[in-house]
Amino acid sequence: MFGSSWLSQTNHALAVVVSCLFIALAILLRTLYAQVLNDVGYLSQSALQLAWSNTTSAPPVYTIHLTPESFKQTQEPIYQRLELAQILQKLGAHNPRLLIIDTDFRKADPASPALRNRIYDSLLPSMRATYPNHDRLLQSVISHYPVLINRPLNKATTEKPPLSNYIRFSQATGYQSDNHYAHGSNALLYPLQFQTGTAQLPSLALSAWSLPNRTEALRFQTTQTEDGYQLESNDFKIPVTVDGEMLVFKTRDSSDAILAADDILKNKVSTRLWPPASGSYFVIGTQDRSSERHAQALQTLQSSNFLNIPKWAQYAEISGIIGFGLAVAVISATQGFWLSLGLTGIAALAINAVAFHQFALQNKVLEPFFPSFVILLIFTASCTIRHVTFRSHRHQTTERFAGILSPRQLQRILTKSEQLPLEGQQREITSLSTRLRNFHRYYEGLSPQDLASFSNSFQTAHLEEVHVCDGTLNTLCTSGLNAYWNAPLDDPFHASHACRAATEMQKQMKRFNVKDRFNFNQKNMKDHAVILDIGISTGLATLGETGTRRHFRYAPLGRPVDLADDLARHCKEAGHSLLICETTRGQMPELATLETVPVKTSRHQMRSFALLGDPSLAFSENFLKLRNTHCNMVFTLFEENDKKKALTLVDECKSLSEGEYNTIYAAFEKYILSDLAQHEVVKDAAQ
Repeated sequence: MFGSSWLSQTNHALAVVVSCLFIALAILLRTLYAQVLNDVGYLSQSALQLAWSNTTSAPPVYTIHLTPESFKQTQEPIYQRLELAQILQKLGAHNPRLLIIDTDFRKADPASPALRNRIYDSLLPSMRATYPNHDRLLQSVISHYPVLINRPLNKATTEKPPLSNYIRFSQATGYQSDNHYAHGSNALLYPLQFQTGTAQLPSLALSAWSLPNRTEALRFQTTQTEDGYQLESNDFKIPVTVDGEMLVFKTRDSSDAILAADDILKNKVSTRLWPPASGSYFVIGTQDRSSERHAQALQTLQSSNFLNIPKWAQYAEISGIIGFGLAVAVISATQGFWLSLGLTGIAALAINAVAFHQFALQNKVLEPFFPSFVILLIFTASCTIRHVTFRSHRHQTTERFAGILSPRQLQRILTKSEQLPLEGQQREITSLSTRLRNFHRYYEGLSPQDLASFSNSFQTAHLEEVHVCDGTLNTLCTSGLNAYWNAPLDDPFHASHACRAATEMQKQMKRFNVKDRFNFNQKNMKDHAVILDIGISTGLATLGETGTRRHFRYAPLGRPVDLADDLARHCKEAGHSLLICETTRGQMPELATLETVPVKTSRHQMRSFALLGDPSLAFSENFLKLRNTHCNMVFTLFEENDKKKALTLVDECKSLSEGEYNTIYAAFEKYILSDLAQHEVVKDAAQ
């Protein structure tokens, strides 16, 4: 039958295995599917930049969001290209350095009346020459300002109108891949160049940054360095990834530079960054595109505050996940909740502290959120497994020990049921055994109902005394019980608690007799006073689960249990109803004890002592005199083997005890006389 230690080890192993599985999955996700972590990386980067805003001072790059187009019949259509022409004219009044248009010009404006000529011709054909054309109007406005138009990588698409006309009237162009038309601004990296065959095509931000005050466009090439890769051109070196992507530094006030075109046209802009300074950059686009990402990339290029992902970043993240993950897994599986929570917090703080330190001092970007999330997930999984198994152990322990432990002890043991060994252990215990003297006589004078009530009454009372003194029930029978101390919970004063419980049982039984608790007088059983015999023994015993799967029994096995039973049976012969062994007496020297006639066990005779009272009796003057004389008598009897002198000392002890312990000395007289008679028989037989 599996014990709680085996179950505890199995549950600990399960928690560690699950944690290792999480670590393995996290490493695979980090190495094989790095693109999945872009959203998490963007959050980490944003947190780092907001916490440590150490960007070089640079003018903001404004992002203007155009009003979204409406195709619903119930709403008034919005002519976006008219709004774009208006916003270009409005921004042109502030003398901008460059106006970057990030919209899709590959299709004509569906709201332009020029595309609806059949409708207009049917109404008034003579007005065809005056039809407004939104595309031509916007082309004319673009030609008056420094405008940079985005163009797709596909050359064939670029040569088709109306996009080709916009490119012809603009000052410059920048390239943009098709996925930039679909994705939003929460991208971790920004591509500076696109590779098409042998040509390197500059992106929108790179083209805008290299255009002003330059007679020709700069030529960039990607080179490998010790720290990674960088994009070089003359005196410019920009850290990039192997794919030519740059990390964008998001400043604290970047959100203040994002405005709505409708607010600008209606003069409703209220921000400390408006009106813009002369020579500002503007990126004009829509909310469903990466317009603000272009603006952030351009501002990063302007400030030259470049971020770098070192080569060792991935290895550092994996090492942190493995090291801290295993530590948290082991501690969470084996230690308490608060210790594992503290370690998890320290691990997360350490990872984030390293990331913030590298970012603040060297502009190196590490990924702190993903390792922290994995460690938190490991902690949660381990604690969940521990909680579920702990509840199972708690329920199982409650069922097993509810009948043998007091509620107070049960609550103590429930807090550490996982560490409770049930398979077997050896430790020192104090065993107590009780039995009603001549219990068989009550079968004759009591009815079955009265006998059951009688047995239940004293068993309940005695068991309560055991539990009050933090004892553990071993067995319970009709004539008594057996209990022990110092198991399963540690009790450094187990001998004292056992003696106190025995003393209280004796006092309680005397009160029962005085008050006729069992109604013997009403049943004409006046000579049936209940005498409780108790034996107490201390020594090494083996404890463990000795029951079956259906019947749990956690019990001690060994000499102390057998000796306690022998002492309880020896009480009548010794002349006292409470006997303790020599080991118990050695641990309780302050109690008043007197040695009795030896108890006969299955192997040999052992010394036994009558427990008479507390230290107030033990150190009284009269008892000290009695004990000295008693010790001389015992020495004379068992060491000098002088039976006649021992009888004389027995009489002297009787006089000193004033008849209080006559039963003990009567037992000694019987023992001595029996020994003398046996000796005489042997002597006569020899003659």
